[in-house]
Amino acid sequence: MTLKNIIACDVVMSTICNRCANLIKERYGLIIDVCSIPQDDADVYELMSTDTSSDVFGLRSHEYHRLISQIRPTEIRHIEALHAMSTRFMFRKFAEYIKNKENSDRVEYYSEIEQTVLGETYGVLLYTDQIAELIHYYSGIPKEVSANIVKYIRKCMKPELSIWKSVFVVGTRQNGYTEEQAQQIWEWLKTEGETTTYRYIAESAAITSYQCFWLKTHYPNEYRDALVPLVNTEESW
Repeated sequence: MTLKNIIACDVVMSTICNRCANLIKERYGLIIDVCSIPQDDADVYELMSTDTSSDVFGLRSHEYHRLISQIRPTEIRHIEALHAMSTRFMFRKFAEYIKNKENSDRVEYYSEIEQTVLGETYGVLLYTDQIAELIHYYSGIPKEVSANIVKYIRKCMKPELSIWKSVFVVGTRQNGYTEEQAQQIWEWLKTEGETTTYRYIAESAAITSYQCFWLKTHYPNEYRDALVPLVNTEESW
């Protein structure tokens, strides 16, 4: 799945949530603000892990459900990771993420810096802002500059990267790493940075997915009825 597909699917799911909320208001007089629902509902996460229907993730449901049943989410960040890894370039990280999540106390980190930055994703590098943080903490390059370096990485801007590689290596060596280690860390960050996901896209998709599952958990009839216009118009998502 491409980032464009993720965004398109997010838009459709948002539409379903709004339709469902309107039906709840019409039938029960209840105003449901899906943006304010709690994100720690165990019943919702249980449904996510066991549901096999195609009314949340659309045409990609079979793939999502297989993976989500392995991840077994208990927090919204787990759903964010699911969406972050759903692009074809990131798909290879699922096995590592699932293994590390199941054995989080045994994840081995290259440094304390990586544990600080990647602890939330069990040692798996998923987001562009993690790249920027690692550049900052390893080399001392300011965070706002590190964010620009990530942009250069994603756009393969070789002249700019050549300059900043030298700055990174010098700064990383000053922080106690060898020349070889600094070079290896840079190459790793550059390679990973070319395919990582923008966090805001994964967050948005995760929140909308959770909202859909929350409505489906607590108002299954209204959620089902909210899907009818989508089915009748044969919208593809």
